[in-house]
Amino acid sequence: MPSTRLLSRSDEINSFVEGEVIVEDVIPHSKIGDGGNECICSCTCSACPTLFEWCIKDALGISCNFTTCCLFLYGQFVMIFVVLIPNNYSLANYIHFVLLHCLEFLALSSYYRTMFTNPGAVPLNDATPEKLRSYSHGTTVYRCTECQSVKPPRAHHCRICQRCIKRMDHHCMFVNNCVGQNNQKYFILFTSYTCIISMYTLIILYYHLTNCVATNWTACPAWSPPMTFVFVILLGLESFGFFIFTAVMTTIQFYCIYTDTTGIEFFKGKRRSSRSSMSFLCALKTVFGSRVGLQWLSPFSRPMNYITQNDEHITFDV
Repeated sequence: MPSTRLLSRSDEINSFVEGEVIVEDVIPHSKIGDGGNECICSCTCSACPTLFEWCIKDALGISCNFTTCCLFLYGQFVMIFVVLIPNNYSLANYIHFVLLHCLEFLALSSYYRTMFTNPGAVPLNDATPEKLRSYSHGTTVYRCTECQSVKPPRAHHCRICQRCIKRMDHHCMFVNNCVGQNNQKYFILFTSYTCIISMYTLIILYYHLTNCVATNWTACPAWSPPMTFVFVILLGLESFGFFIFTAVMTTIQFYCIYTDTTGIEFFKGKRRSSRSSMSFLCALKTVFGSRVGLQWLSPFSRPMNYITQNDEHITFDV
């Protein structure tokens, strides 16, 4: 049956007939008017073979990753050495300590799974004459001029990853990777756990600071009052910023799942006509997996039962 695609308004399409198949070459917007084949980014934008399944060498993405890790470490430092341990050795503090570290472990695991998971890259150079001839008569096939690949429905070319990504949602510089078919679950878990951690931290900081002031700082002897105040306020601002950002991102992600749209389609105001035939539970299964259970909350469980995963380990000539 003929296939249809939602195309970017700024993509340039050249159509021609190859045999009995209509081939439409899609030129990514980032390449229109660019005479060379190099990535237009000022940094090295290519994937490299590593111990991980997928790794993007992008200067801005790596910088954002480093900044994110530093912010997490600062939060760890303040919560451990300023708030919890120096205060008292109560059972409540031990419970807070364990809960925070469990949540941070899940959040960071989800973060790095998002970063180092192949988001659903379409194989390179698969638009061969043999494959094109396998389509039925009159089928319209979209071919990316950069990847020389047949673009599946809802796939988009990422100029940073330099690949067409299946069901691409967006490229997130904070995770230094595209969010797509294969790692959207991990991204949602990362934003959700980070949102919970941020809210939890704000509550603990509020009670800690009010307790310090109420006791004239005698309950907070580890650091001087000005230092304690600065540490707590800075972490409070950081936690508030993380809470707002991750709450918005998580809400958008679940809204896109509910409407069966990607982030690209959402911000372009596109809505799929087939949404009415899919329940919200089925839409969730396309992201988290067909078996509903605790594995939905685990960054170590891959949603392989419902999604056709592209599990090839990608290597590139860099």
